[in-house]
Amino acid sequence: MLFMNTIYTSKTKWLAVGLVGVGVAAVLFAGAFVQVANAQSMTLKDLVELFISLGIISPDKAAQARTAVSSPSTGTTASTTFTRNLTVGSTGSDVKDLQKFLNSKGYVVAASGPGSVGSESTYFGPATRSAVAKYQAASGLSPAVGYFGPATRAKVNSAGGTTTTTTTGGTTTTVTVPAGSGLVVSSPQQPASGLAPENAARVPFTKFTLTAGSGDVAVNNLTIEHTALAGDAVFSGVILLGEDGTQIGVSKTFNSNHQATLGEAFTIKAGTSKTYTIAGNMAANNDARAGEISSLKLLAVNTSAAVSGSLPITGAAHTINSTLALGSVTNQRGSLDPNAAASKNVGITGYTFSAIQVTDGSQEDIRIHSIRWNQASSAGSSDLANIVTIVDGTSYPTTVSSDGKYYTSNFGSGIVIAKGLNKEISLKGDIVGGSGRTVAFNIEKTTDIYITGETYKYGITPPTSGTGFTSGTIWYAGKTVTVDTGSLTIQNATSVAAANIAVTLAGQPLGGFSVETKGEPITVASSAFTFTTTGSATAGGDAQITNVTLVDENGTVVAGPADVGHTGTLTLGDTILYGVGKKVYTLKGKVGSGFGSDGTVAVAFTPSTAWTTVTGQVTGKTISTSSMTSSSVALSTMTVKTAALAISVSSSPSAQTIVAGAQQFTFANIQLSAISSGEDVTLNSLPLDYELVSGSTNVTSCNLYNGSTQLTTGTNTVDPAGDANSQAFTFDTTLTIPKGTVLTLAAKCNIPSSITSGSFSFGYNDASSPTANGKVSGSSVTITENTNAGQTITVTSSGSLTVELSADSPSYTLAAAGTTDYVASVLRIRATNEAVRINDIALQLTAKASSSISDLGGGKVTLWDGANKVGEATFVTGAYYNTASTTVSTCAGCSQFIVDKDAYKDLTVKVDLAAQGTSQPGTPGAFLAVDFEATRTSAASTGFGGVAGTGSQSGTKTLGGTSSDTASAGFRVVKSTPTVKYISLPTGTSLTASSDKPLYRFSITASPKGPIGINKLTFRFATSSATVIADLVDNINVRAFLNPDFTGIVSGIQTDGTLMATDKTMNPTLWASASTDIEIYAETAGNASTTVQIPAGGTRYFEVIGDVTLSGAGTTYSVTTQLQGDTKFYANIAEYSGATSTPTSGSLTTYGSFLATSTFFVNSGLAGADNFIWSPYSTTTQTTITAGALANDFLNGYGVAGLPTSNLTPQTLSDKAL
Repeated sequence: MLFMNTIYTSKTKWLAVGLVGVGVAAVLFAGAFVQVANAQSMTLKDLVELFISLGIISPDKAAQARTAVSSPSTGTTASTTFTRNLTVGSTGSDVKDLQKFLNSKGYVVAASGPGSVGSESTYFGPATRSAVAKYQAASGLSPAVGYFGPATRAKVNSAGGTTTTTTTGGTTTTVTVPAGSGLVVSSPQQPASGLAPENAARVPFTKFTLTAGSGDVAVNNLTIEHTALAGDAVFSGVILLGEDGTQIGVSKTFNSNHQATLGEAFTIKAGTSKTYTIAGNMAANNDARAGEISSLKLLAVNTSAAVSGSLPITGAAHTINSTLALGSVTNQRGSLDPNAAASKNVGITGYTFSAIQVTDGSQEDIRIHSIRWNQASSAGSSDLANIVTIVDGTSYPTTVSSDGKYYTSNFGSGIVIAKGLNKEISLKGDIVGGSGRTVAFNIEKTTDIYITGETYKYGITPPTSGTGFTSGTIWYAGKTVTVDTGSLTIQNATSVAAANIAVTLAGQPLGGFSVETKGEPITVASSAFTFTTTGSATAGGDAQITNVTLVDENGTVVAGPADVGHTGTLTLGDTILYGVGKKVYTLKGKVGSGFGSDGTVAVAFTPSTAWTTVTGQVTGKTISTSSMTSSSVALSTMTVKTAALAISVSSSPSAQTIVAGAQQFTFANIQLSAISSGEDVTLNSLPLDYELVSGSTNVTSCNLYNGSTQLTTGTNTVDPAGDANSQAFTFDTTLTIPKGTVLTLAAKCNIPSSITSGSFSFGYNDASSPTANGKVSGSSVTITENTNAGQTITVTSSGSLTVELSADSPSYTLAAAGTTDYVASVLRIRATNEAVRINDIALQLTAKASSSISDLGGGKVTLWDGANKVGEATFVTGAYYNTASTTVSTCAGCSQFIVDKDAYKDLTVKVDLAAQGTSQPGTPGAFLAVDFEATRTSAASTGFGGVAGTGSQSGTKTLGGTSSDTASAGFRVVKSTPTVKYISLPTGTSLTASSDKPLYRFSITASPKGPIGINKLTFRFATSSATVIADLVDNINVRAFLNPDFTGIVSGIQTDGTLMATDKTMNPTLWASASTDIEIYAETAGNASTTVQIPAGGTRYFEVIGDVTLSGAGTTYSVTTQLQGDTKFYANIAEYSGATSTPTSGSLTTYGSFLATSTFFVNSGLAGADNFIWSPYSTTTQTTITAGALANDFLNGYGVAGLPTSNLTPQTLSDKAL
C-alpha cells in the first residue's frame, strides 16, 4: 500500500491527501469546499468533519486536515476605496472590506465566527470598533476610539484599501459595459477547488460573465479546453449552465486537442450581463484516475461582435475521487406514460406524452432541480402548446430551446424525495397543428434530469437501467404520436343574432355559423342546409327564398347563389375552403312577398352528414366524421317583417311648473319605434300637436333633438303661432330609424322671460300623418299612430323655497364643552320650479331660557353641505337670532349651496361650544338648540326672517314659501361626557353556584375634554324560575377595574374594588317581581357617598357580581341582568336629606340622590329618570356629596352615548354555557 501526500500552491493553496491503491482520496484546501450550483449549504469544515466521521480521512490525518482548513487562503486582491464614515451599526459591503483590511494587517476583528479571517461580515459592531481603534493607535491617529472617519479613511485608502480575496481559479474583475456593440468577457468569483466524485453530475468548474454593449450580442457557442493533470476520460461530458442552472445546449466530449465546442446560440441583451458556468458530468468509473487534478478553461466566445476582456479564464482545479459514496436513484417508465404509439387529431388538449418514475436509494435524500425533454420528431414547437411538466399535480412551465427541440422545466427550489420514496414526472400539452407530422418527447441524456444529494450536495447521475431506459443515444424514448388530419368545429354564430328581415329585399341575413379549423386548411365540396319556416307563407314563387349565398366575414361570397322553397333543403355545390383559425360565415337571401308579416325562417344542419367530400389540404386525407361537429347546429331564427313605424309620446318629462327664461327646455319626448319593422325606416318631417293651454304668449325657437344632436336648424326651427295639431318639423337631413330600434326625439323650446304665467304642451295627433318609407325598398310604411297631447308644462315667474327639519337631524345628545364643529341640527331645504342658489337663511337659538350666546364660541354657527362649508351666521349679542345678512354661498372659502329644481338638499348647522370651568364663558348644563326661523315677530327681531336665494332660470331672488319654524332636538353642553359600552361575559360562562359570580360587564369612557364621576347605577334582574331572586342570586354589588381584562381595582371606593360597602341583599322586600331594579351607589371605604372617577379619555370597566346559590333554581334556570337607562332629562334631582324644602312627592330614602340645577328631589316620582347618575366635574372635582354641600353638577343618564333610554344590552346566564 502506497501512501502519498501532495501539496500544490498556485493562486490558491490546497492540500490533497490521497490513499492510492485502495481508492481512498480526499482534498483539503484553505478556501470554501466545492459549491455545487444551486446547492451551497455545507461549509468546508462541515465537509472535513463529515469525511473524518465516514473514515474517508483516516484518524491519523484528522488533525492535519483540521489545521489545513483553519488556515486562511492566499490569493490576488483588488483594492477598495472607502468613501463614507463607518461606526457601530453601519452595514454594507464596505464594512466587510474594512474587516478584511484589518484582519490582513494583523488587527484581527475576531478569532472565530463572524468577523474572523474568512468569515468577515457586513455589520460594524463593537469588535470592528475595537480593531479600528487598535489600527488607529498603531498608526498615530487620534483619537483612537474606533470611529472610521475621514482621517482613518484617508490612511487606509493610502495603504491600498482592502480587498476581495479570490478563492481559486482566477481573479475577480470589475466589469465595464463596453462602448458600442461589443462584448466583454470577465471572470467572476470562481467555484472553490475540491472533489469531483465519480458519477457526479454538473460539477461546476469555471464561471464567466458576458456583458453586452449598446446592442444585443448573439453568441453562437464557446470553445473550452481541458487542462491540468487528468485525462479527458474523467468526464462523461461537459455542459454549459445558465444563471438559473438550466442546461444550455447538449453535453459534449473533448476532441484530440482536449477541446470542445459548447452550448447553443443565445443572446446577451444590450447593457446587461449574464454569468454562466462550465460544468462537468463525471465518468461512472474513475477508479484508475483517482487523485488526478482536472480543470476547464474558457478559450473563446464565438460571436460576430468584438470581444474584449480576460480570456482565457480557468476556474476550479478539482481532484478526481472514486470513493465518496454519493446518493443513488433508480428509474422506470411512469404509470401515466401512454407506452404505445398513437394517432391524435389536431385540437386535442392535455395529452400526456411521456412519464417517468424516479426512486431514491438508501444513501441520502435527493432533490430534483430540473428536467429537459427532447422533442426530436417532425412536429415543430408551433404545432404544440401549453407544454408543462407535472409533479404531484403541480404544473411547471417549460422553456423551449432556440431550435425548438428541447423543453426544460425548472422546479424552483427543487422537489425533495426522501430515501426509499419516489416521484412520477410526466409531460403533457396540446396539439394545435402539424397534421401528418409526429411528436415524441424523449429524455436524451442521463444528466438531462438534474438531481443532487441532500447530504453531500453533489449532482447524481441516474443509471441507464430500468424499464424504458437504455444506454443508447436516447436515454428514455417517449412513444410517438402521429398528428392526424385537421378538425372542424361548427357552432351557431351569436354575432349573427335573431332579427327582423324584410320581404322582397336581397341580401337579408338568414343565419350565421362559426367554423374553427385546426391542423390544416380544409375544403368542403358540398354543403346542405335545412330551411324551416312558419307563418302565412303562400305556395308558389312568392313564397320561395331565393338568391341564397354564403358570405365570409369580409362580405365575400364563398358559395351560391341557390334557391329553396319556404321549407326544404338547400345545397350549395361550390367547394368552400376553410382556412386554419376561427371565422364566421353568414347565409343571406331574398324572402318572397308570399311570406307575409311575422313569419319565421330557421336554418339548421348537421356538419358531419350535411357537408360532403371534406378534405385536408396538407395531408390530402378525408376528414373523418369524428373530427367534425356531429350534432345539429341551429342558426338564429329570423322573423319576416314588412316595413313598419309606430309613433307615440313618452310620459317623460312629467307635468311640472318651470320658471320663465329657460332655454331649449324639453317639453316632450316623441318615440319613433321600428321594433316591428323588417327594414330601416326614413322620415323627412314630423308633425306634432302644439297646444297653448293657457296664457297669450307662445314659446319660441322650437327644435327636435336626437340626444345631443339638433335635427332642425335655421329655417327648420319652428316658432309656434298658436294651437296647431299638425305643427310640422322638417328635418335638416332625412332621418333614419334603424329596424329593431326605438328612436326618441326631444321637442325643445325657449321660454321668453316676459311670460309671467301660462301653460303649454307638445304631443302627437293622428290628424296629419307623416310620410315614411322603407330605406332600401322605398315602399310606403304603414304607421301606427298613438294620439297623445303630452304633459302640460306650466310657466311661472320664479321658483320657491321651503325649509323643514331633516330626518337626519340628530336626536337629543350630550355635548362636551370646547367641542368644535358640533352638529346642532340639519335643515332640509326644498326648491320648486327651478334650481335655487341659497343666499340667506334665518336661524335662532330656540332654547332661550336654558342657554345664552356665550355658550357658543364667538356666537357664530357655520353651515355645511356634507364636507363643504357653504355659509356662516352670527347671533346678535343679547338676542337669540342671527344677523340680517347671512353669508351663504358667498363667505370666504365657502362653496355655493344650490338646491336642484323640484328636489331638496340638507344644510348642516355646526357650532363651536364654549369651554366650561372656572373663569370660562360656558354654562354647565346649558341646553342649546339652533333652528330655522320662518318669520321674525319680536320687537327686537327687525331683521330678515325665512330663507332666500337666486333662481337659476329666473335670476331673481326667491323668498321662502310656507315654511314654519323648525324644532330640533337640541343638546346639553357639559364639561365632559361619558360613553357606555356593553361587554359580553366570556364564552363558556354558565350560572354555577359560587360567590361573587360575574353576572354582567360594561365599560364607561370619559371624553378627552375632562374627567367624569359615576355615582349611581341601576340594574334590572329577571329570573326564569325562582319566585324570590335570593333563592338563585343574592348579595349584589359592582366591582370597578382599571384594565380591559378586568384586573387592577379602582381606588377611592372599597378596598376590593366594589362600589358599595355592603352588598345588596335580595330579600323579599326588595324583590318586587320577576323583574326588579336594584340601585348601586358609589361609596368610600368609610361608607360615605362618592363617585368613581374616570380621567379624561380614560376607561373604567365594571362587573356586576352576586352570590349564586341555586337553592330555588330547579332543573333549568337563568338570570338576566341589564344596566338601566333614563327616559327623560330632569333638572331637579337634589339629595333629599339636604334639600332646602320638602319635596312635593316621593318617599324617604336612605340613599343619596343628586341635582343638576335646583334643590328639589323627587325619587320614585322620577320613574325612569334617575337610574344612571353621573357628574361632569364642571368646576371642581366633586367626589363626595353631603347634606351641607349640595352639588349642582349631577345629571341622569338621558342622552349618554351608548346608553339607550331603556337599557343597555342584557346578559342572560343559565345552566347552559354561553
